Amino acid sequence: MTMQSKPDEEFQIVSFYRFVSFSKTELSKIHKELIKEGATNNIVGLILLSKEGINATLSGKKENINNYLQFIEKQKGLEDLFYKRSPSTIPAFKKLRIKTKKEIITFGKPGKSASFGFHDLEPEEWEAMLNEEKVTILDIRNDYEIELGQFKKAKNLGLKEFNEFSKKLQSVELPKEQKTLLYCTGGIRCEKAITEMEKQGFKEIYQLKGGIIHYLKIFSNKSFEGECFVFDHRVAVDQSLNPSQKYALCPHCGQAAGRKIKCAHCKKHTKVCKHCINKKIEHLMTCSKNCAYHFRMGHQCRK
Repeated sequence: MTMQSKPDEEFQIVSFYRFVSFSKTELSKIHKELIKEGATNNIVGLILLSKEGINATLSGKKENINNYLQFIEKQKGLEDLFYKRSPSTIPAFKKLRIKTKKEIITFGKPGKSASFGFHDLEPEEWEAMLNEEKVTILDIRNDYEIELGQFKKAKNLGLKEFNEFSKKLQSVELPKEQKTLLYCTGGIRCEKAITEMEKQGFKEIYQLKGGIIHYLKIFSNKSFEGECFVFDHRVAVDQSLNPSQKYALCPHCGQAAGRKIKCAHCKKHTKVCKHCINKKIEHLMTCSKNCAYHFRMGHQCRK
């Protein structure tokens, strides 16, 4: 299923998650029903299902999105979901994909999130606590996400993938007795991380409710600097939660590309990520994998 868009049409991007126990039978049933209802409402996006819950990012026209969400909330355990919404002039996905996985966020430790021992902070509470003297602000996103933007004074673990979190946390020295302010894009990674942090002795953990996406809806151009990486065709969102005008998908590795180049093969102007540029490999200075291939083969451009 694909969705055609016009330049002036407005779409909504909605993300949510819920840790709730599903049986194998329940997963099979909800999987089929979500596909059917998604097709009816012309929804595109990605839904991850597992025995531990649901994690989704969806895109569609506002009315269709609302109809689909109403259907989802009729499912057992999925009532009163917390949504992060942002506008877009593009659908953000090409089709609707629904996958059944071991986890709804890859961590290597299936199971429910922490349900005690920490505090959910609304953006206003988070903003006030950022200015306290003895706090650690910890960004638990991957390094390529952090390159685009982060909270002022935030520390990070240099993660390439989220499943490295436990080992990386053990390898750094962070004050476990003082307040730790934890954040990610939408909140789901924090919920997994908190359980591990409690095991490693952290005493007072606070999570930014709804993550960066929810924060930017309340505070733009405040304590978060730069743009927020997202895992869809928008690449990133700016301070107003609009699709990034600064970054595109790197045609070679899929990371956020901000460096403008002229394709070595077809001479088209495009963007490539700094990591591919820094490799100083000539065929990576192209606008696509197709142009990279023809450049390596020494073919003349027929455009």
